Amino acid sequence: MSVRDVQLKAGPSKEWNWHPDLPVAVSPLFSWPPRPLATLRWFATNWLPITEYLIYSLMAWAIWAWLVPPLEQMQRLSWGWVLQLWARNLILMTLFAQGLHLWLYGWKKQGEDYKFDRRGLAKNARIFLWNDQYWDNVTYALLSGVTVWTFYDAIVWMGYANGWAPMITLQSNPIWFFALFLLLPVVQSFHFYWLHRALHIPWVYKRVHSVHHRSVSVAPWSGFSMHPIEHVGYMSLLLIFLVLPAHPIHFLFVGFSLALASATSHAGFENLVLGDKAHLKIGSFHHQLHHRYFECNYGGPEMPWDNWFGSFHDGSPEATERVRETKRRMHMK
Repeated sequence: MSVRDVQLKAGPSKEWNWHPDLPVAVSPLFSWPPRPLATLRWFATNWLPITEYLIYSLMAWAIWAWLVPPLEQMQRLSWGWVLQLWARNLILMTLFAQGLHLWLYGWKKQGEDYKFDRRGLAKNARIFLWNDQYWDNVTYALLSGVTVWTFYDAIVWMGYANGWAPMITLQSNPIWFFALFLLLPVVQSFHFYWLHRALHIPWVYKRVHSVHHRSVSVAPWSGFSMHPIEHVGYMSLLLIFLVLPAHPIHFLFVGFSLALASATSHAGFENLVLGDKAHLKIGSFHHQLHHRYFECNYGGPEMPWDNWFGSFHDGSPEATERVRETKRRMHMK
């Protein structure tokens, strides 16, 4: 079946250019009653094909092997190794976000196939720096985002170098070593959900999170485009490695899952297409619904936090009406 055939099957609808089958599905990991076969299929889908998780884990192995300064060099703070980390993070963020941007929006290699929103990036809009969404997003992502990411990187690397951070090895803890690759996305999802809900407290939203939400029609650079205070909170999960027994590869894996994955989750497309088939799932319609309706889907589809805590939007008209009613009640207070 061609991409165009799939698009015609799933949409378009009046509200969207394209959307996946509705209602939106979430992970069966904590379903009750338990669904062991569905859970195994979910893990296989997220790890066994060429997926983001697999890409970030392989990148973490490669970076640890070739692009991390010697630990003894990082025992003391110095501009040399910190700038090396900053430059590496800057290059990786640019390769991911700009590469996706060029493929999807610049060169339009797959046209509108699997694109959620009918709209494009905003131009001549005074709400953005330089009246341009693209350059606004790039500026916040690189100047603030990469700098905050590197700040946390430096703290944890000094922890490993000086023995403050507990370090394991594959040889000493093989089961825990591999289990962490499955558990850390769960921890990351939990951290993101509650941080995100806090960012939507009206006082905080107006002064901080609104910078991110100016990008109603999202694109790869939109994901890491945040107010500096939000970057501080968003990347703070990296500090868990000062207390969690892990290997630096796990630390790198989580850093990539936070920073680089923001480019794919906000790509505005469900799949990256090469040729006539969808080769890699990148976007998240679950999060696309959040950017359109705001007071819903604070987490991600990988964990059912939104289902449990009453903030889930499954893409249906009934869910849209519930969210709008919630907004009306909030404005009446």
